[in-house]
Amino acid sequence: MNNKLEACRNTSISQIGRGIRKVVFVCGYIKDLVLEADKHIEFLEDPDALTDEFDGLDDEQVQELKCNWQRSHTALQELCRLLPNFQKKIDEGNPEELSEYYSKLQLGANNARSDDLNRIWECLAEWLNHSQPTPSPLLVKEKRDNRGLHHDTTGRLLCPAEFEWDDPEVRVKLRAGEEGYDWLSSNYARAFYANHKANPQRLEDGFLKSTVLVKVYKSIFTSPSSVADVADDLESDQENEPASKVAKLFQSRKKPTKRNVASKLHMNDKVTPRSIAYAAVLLHYNLQTAERWYEIYGGFDYCVLYNEIVDYFEDVPTPAAKKRAQDLMNWWTAKVFPEAAVRRQSNTSASRKAMREQRAARI
Repeated sequence: MNNKLEACRNTSISQIGRGIRKVVFVCGYIKDLVLEADKHIEFLEDPDALTDEFDGLDDEQVQELKCNWQRSHTALQELCRLLPNFQKKIDEGNPEELSEYYSKLQLGANNARSDDLNRIWECLAEWLNHSQPTPSPLLVKEKRDNRGLHHDTTGRLLCPAEFEWDDPEVRVKLRAGEEGYDWLSSNYARAFYANHKANPQRLEDGFLKSTVLVKVYKSIFTSPSSVADVADDLESDQENEPASKVAKLFQSRKKPTKRNVASKLHMNDKVTPRSIAYAAVLLHYNLQTAERWYEIYGGFDYCVLYNEIVDYFEDVPTPAAKKRAQDLMNWWTAKVFPEAAVRRQSNTSASRKAMREQRAARI
């Protein structure tokens, strides 16, 4: 009986860890995340306490290390939101208990990521095989050797913004890895852009607004069937759709019969930066030929890609950049949770505004 209870307990801990990769961090160890987050707090409280950490680093490397601490601190906050008892657990648990707890959570997190990778692998073949132009050869769900840069369809999507894929000479040089044509160092693949078109001089334009990326996201967080609701004109440049247009999108939908992944992860009908970054990693990864998860595959670093997308939203350089990032978040929420977008827009009705203005004006 005790063995059965222990097995159930272990399964439960692994089960609650399944959301960690989706909304907290895509790779790395939970123990390391906690330590890095603690360093961020320690540095804020006493900048001189961690000077040894900066030995031998130049200014840019020091700044990157601080950014890593900040990113880990935000990730820990997300983890505590996902697992409300997590902070208490790490405050009160002894090292041996914590090590076992972290391992079980991590097992669930990694298993869920593997499940998502395999499912998106199959979905991507289905979506791209029905796109225009039709892939030649068609992508095969059962095979993992006919993707990557050497397949014209997946190669186009993997191609960075700074290279012109339609130029045959450029394609040859990219595939050969010639000097000056290193696609592995760019995190701005055309797969992430509206209509898969990008301007290398204006990398923000259309970034993270591709139909296929939204399909990946919805397949993971809402349901595979919800992908059918992704409109053909999704990739408009408008940051926010009118409430009436969004309303038409879901008025004819059937009500869901069970909770989706987003609700289980307490996302409250709001897209998060880290969930977008997770979807982007899974999209890019499944355009390649990997049979299982590697943090670096074929020379491409997926932790760096994830962090760069997270930083786009969380480490903004100016107020104007912050507004553009927020506009993009609003765009995503309207696409993924249109019902919530309508509710939020309806809450700012003209009648309520008029009442506030009149009350403020009265003596």
